[in-house]
Amino acid sequence: MATAKLLLLLAMLPAQHYSTTPPNARPPSGELRKQVGWELVIPRVPMLLRALLWSWAILECVGLFAVTDYCPPGLSQSIVHHLVRSDDPQRTLTHISSLTPTFLVGSVLSIFGSLLRIHCYDILGSMFTFDLSIRKEHKLITSGAYAIVRHPSYTGGLFSGVGLMLCILSPNLLVIAFSSLFSSLFPDPDLRTKVMVVSGCTYLLVSVGLVVGLVQRMGIEDAMLEKNFGEAWRAWARRVPDRLVPWVY
Repeated sequence: MATAKLLLLLAMLPAQHYSTTPPNARPPSGELRKQVGWELVIPRVPMLLRALLWSWAILECVGLFAVTDYCPPGLSQSIVHHLVRSDDPQRTLTHISSLTPTFLVGSVLSIFGSLLRIHCYDILGSMFTFDLSIRKEHKLITSGAYAIVRHPSYTGGLFSGVGLMLCILSPNLLVIAFSSLFSSLFPDPDLRTKVMVVSGCTYLLVSVGLVVGLVQRMGIEDAMLEKNFGEAWRAWARRVPDRLVPWVY
């Protein structure tokens, strides 16, 4: 199980990293739309996702290595001591290293979403930017995934983001490590509970805000394309009415 989990992790890493890295340089100011509010935040979210991805991946790889026969016993014990807080650390680490349904579903969603975004990179070429822009000699792309939904790169981003969070929220070393850090920083159980509630509410509010910002961004992008391409965009919008998921939205 640890080997299968490691292989899925190694498949996720390059796909997630590449799909959250801008494929092109930022357009010149003359091609950029002036961004305000959440528009300023959303292009920076991928940087946070990459930081979270690598932090989690390094801990997971270290933990998976610790339960293999290739890891020297002394090093394995040191890893367990520093990363796991439990009455039976070795058993906990073995449990964390198992391939759970949550991790399996999350990794499949993550890989699928990442590959969908990479497909959008390829089909749009130099026109794909993380900042809203109309490039010189911009073309209206209506083939590939763009023949199914109008914003497939956002669909891929949501799938990969949700998949990554499912993997991180399944039993793993990142949760254990942060729990240990929380226990050290906040030894009082009541205070620790309050901090965790506030942190959870903050995470929920930020997630809702990002979704709202993404919906607004899609509307702005549609308006920009309609203004630039006119009837060609409207004809495409009639053929492809859904923004993210076919027959849903």
